[in-house]
Parts: sequence; structure tokens; C-alpha cells
Amino acid sequence: MGNDMKRFAKAMTAVTASAFLVLVVLPGIYSTARGYTVWFFKISSPIITVDGKPTKGWLHKTHDGRVVFFTRNDTDRPETYDLVLTDNGNGSVLSCDTWTAPRLPVFPVGDVNPPCFFKGSAGEGLTRGPNSVAFTSIDGKRLEARW
Repeated sequence: MGNDMKRFAKAMTAVTASAFLVLVVLPGIYSTARGYTVWFFKISSPIITVDGKPTKGWLHKTHDGRVVFFTRNDTDRPETYDLVLTDNGNGSVLSCDTWTAPRLPVFPVGDVNPPCFFKGSAGEGLTRGPNSVAFTSIDGKRLEARW
């Protein structure tokens, strides 16, 4: 009876792993390859300032660096901005409203329901360097991050 249970457990493990592969991994690979899903990677140890004063926060960016989630944590509740960077230097600062980028090292965002897309402008004067971004928020604060 013990060997039958071991074989059954191995079979169930194989079925579960196969189902996970078919239902989660393969669709994730497909949607990433087709551009329906974009992955954001946490930037390690950024230096974030608000009006020149160091503050707490975190950053995530896409692999190509064209989109950055800039989260400041110097108020009662963390606030995330969606920075969309362009080659010609005219980027957009979008509000993420009540959505906050997670502190995870990596997370996906799908094109069906992006968290900040329809929330409107949250700032202006977006500039970027090789390892930095800066902008002025709607409330007039100058936010900058270097990594």
C-alpha cells in the first residue's frame, strides 16, 4: 500500500506541474513575446530626492528602460508615478492614483488593464540621464532618482 501511495503522489505531482506549465507559464511566455505583458524590474538602491532632500522610495523599470514606475514614500501613503520616456526627450508623467507599485523584485503588467494609463497627467518637465530621472509633480515638488 505504501508504494501505491508514493506512485500516486508522484503522478499527482507530475499532473500538477504539467497543469501549471500549461495554464500559467506558457501563456505568460506567449503574452510577453507578443507584447501583451511587460515585466518591471526593481532598481537596486536608488537615491530618491524630493526638492533636493533625500527620501524613501523605490523604482521599477522595463528591460528597455522606456517606462519607469517611480514610487515615493515620504507621505502617509506611498505614491507611484508612471514615467513614459521617449527618444526625443518628450516624456509623460502619469498619475497612478491609488495604485502603488509593489516592492517585489519583478512584476508583470498586462495591456488589458494597465494600472496608471487612464489616470491623467501628474507632472511635467520629465528629464532623464543614463541612470536618472527627474520631473516636477503637479504639487510643484521636484522629484529625482539616481541609480
